[in-house]
Amino acid sequence: MRMKHKEEVIKLGIVGAGGKMGQAIAKLAIDNPTVSINGASEYTKHKLIGKEMGNVLGEASINVYVSDNMKSFFNNLDVVIEFGLEEATIKFVKEASKRNVAFISGSTGLSNETIKLLKKHSKKIPIFWSPNMSIGANILKQVASEITSKVAKDFDIDITDIHHIQKRDTPSGTALSIKETIENTLKNKKIKKNVKVSAIRAGDSTGEHSVIFSGKGEKIIIKHISTSRNIFAHGAIEVAKWINLQKPGFYNMKDFLAGKG
Repeated sequence: MRMKHKEEVIKLGIVGAGGKMGQAIAKLAIDNPTVSINGASEYTKHKLIGKEMGNVLGEASINVYVSDNMKSFFNNLDVVIEFGLEEATIKFVKEASKRNVAFISGSTGLSNETIKLLKKHSKKIPIFWSPNMSIGANILKQVASEITSKVAKDFDIDITDIHHIQKRDTPSGTALSIKETIENTLKNKKIKKNVKVSAIRAGDSTGEHSVIFSGKGEKIIIKHISTSRNIFAHGAIEVAKWINLQKPGFYNMKDFLAGKG
């Protein structure tokens, strides 16, 4: 039974602690008095295995070492944060469920089978999944739905997705999530319309999404631009503080934002 209180310092475990997102989350967590890093995980042959996490970040030691040992990683955690590949999502959510630890995934491009797996384990623990932890990007999605409900009958709808050249999934999970939200709104309005997504992979962009509503003689364009990975790291930590207080269930950014409102 998970009995949590607001005043508790939340013990975090970071999956992929040696990656760009993992280090961004850890860096913010070290400076946040409401959370502590209690576990840092990486794959077996990663160059940071055995390294002290504070030192990795250029900070004072926090006595947490990067490990590939699942048992030691889960030794004393409240919430796991995972931004890895799909196989990491599967592996760690199963273990989190066994150990009654809340689970956050920011992984993109998850298959329907993996999403079903998350929902299955959410009957036992609180599970949060969002392909974009940015609060701003998720507000864009809500606004896009509102605009769709008002103009979709007479306006074409396009989504653009710009990311750095090394990003693997095309279109991004965020672009697909925006598209799904718009399509659900169209379905509710009983409007048949093709929502097109255009993806560009170039340079070092951390993420830029636009929704373009094109009518006769006018356009509505809403846009969210990420200029730093810190927005995703900040979002993940804020979600961790929130999910730690929730009952078992399957949650997303819409639930989080509603709770914040």
